[in-house]
Amino acid sequence: MRIALVLAGPYPDFRGSQVLVQQLADGIRGRGHVVHLVTYGAVAGTRPGPHATRIARDVVLVARLWRTVQREAIDLIHAHNYEAAIASLMVGRVTNRPVVYHGHNALAEELPLYFRARLARRLAHRLGRLLDAHVPRRADFCIAVTEELGEILRRRGVAASDLTCIAPAAAPRDAAAHRPRVGQEVVGVAMAAAANDPGERGGSRAAGWLLAPPSCGDQLPARVPRAAPRRSSLRLPLSLPGSFASLTMATPTDSSDGLVCYAGNLDGYQNLGFLLRSFARVRARVPAARLVLVTHAAPGALRRAVGPGVEIVRAKSYDEVRARLDAADVVVSPRAERSGFPMKLLNYMAAGKAIVASAGSAKGLRDGITGRIVPDGDEGAFAAAVVELLSDRAARARLGAAARRAVEDPRAWDGVLARIEAVYRNVLAARGAASATSETHASTGLPMALPE
Repeated sequence: MRIALVLAGPYPDFRGSQVLVQQLADGIRGRGHVVHLVTYGAVAGTRPGPHATRIARDVVLVARLWRTVQREAIDLIHAHNYEAAIASLMVGRVTNRPVVYHGHNALAEELPLYFRARLARRLAHRLGRLLDAHVPRRADFCIAVTEELGEILRRRGVAASDLTCIAPAAAPRDAAAHRPRVGQEVVGVAMAAAANDPGERGGSRAAGWLLAPPSCGDQLPARVPRAAPRRSSLRLPLSLPGSFASLTMATPTDSSDGLVCYAGNLDGYQNLGFLLRSFARVRARVPAARLVLVTHAAPGALRRAVGPGVEIVRAKSYDEVRARLDAADVVVSPRAERSGFPMKLLNYMAAGKAIVASAGSAKGLRDGITGRIVPDGDEGAFAAAVVELLSDRAARARLGAAARRAVEDPRAWDGVLARIEAVYRNVLAARGAASATSETHASTGLPMALPE
């Protein structure tokens, strides 16, 4: 098969979607198929979220995809997220190519988080719901990265027979280099490196591992309480409540520097305002604690919001991300958006680190076994979980080791590729059968049967 993988975004890039697409391209090629990556290309300084410059890039993306489909005799278009899906549906309609939509998130959930004004958020939510209802169901088939997203798409009109849930899974790359060495507690694993070729043809194999739990949409433990109301991610009153003064100070164990690490982008849906407020509570109990935000993105307004003990590090390579994870005592995932799959969590697990995650982003974690899960929006519970782990080296080691074991099975990645390959074959077979039926009726002059 000849596949066009389409992503409306810069490439290569550190972001999770780009990493996932690169790994899929490598894996599908490894199964004997021809894969062409169609992206924005290497675009420096791209601001996330909706803005006018993306429209021009999307127009170029449509032209690039059409040219690739025609020139490379593409059999099927595999589109990741909404702008790529819209471009792919346009090109697919003109060229009579089937389209598989790969959903990474529900737009009604994510789009409002790029805005601050209440009216803008309401309008963004309505637009997101409209796109959720009309874009995915127009594809020949849909893949969702989580069961939560799959349920949203089914409610928005995607037929159950036209949708499956396939979570990312472990794609081993030089695995031995990332396993703990003798005498070491854990060894960090870098996020998969993007290819060097940013154009339509993809590029070299990624390094490292892209890791995920083996199943899609693991249910949260029953003892995780219902989420508290969410708060705006960038409204950051960092002054400590007066009641904090009476709290007992906690001291990290002798092996801990009290270093907490977040690795990922700085977009609104990451809920970083919540993280900063929670960390202020951590500092009230562990004055020496430090929080490092490791990112590829420019800090922008977030730099003005950080409080004492917080550092923003703009990583220039995956090696730097790996080093920062290695140095951390606790790693965090504050994201409360439930439909997506946070790729950072997989790197945390691969690095063998103790994780504190909001319930919305705790994909594949088991509370108290492979990490600590706290209710969405509960700053006190989030801070308490971090403080507890900073004060308990044995618990950190136990959770980190269990998290790493949970993502080490290389068979899971082969299963993901086999399922995606089966989707391709089924879609092409269905399209071929429909085409043959149309030709038969056209040649005989008989009308096609209408559904009852």
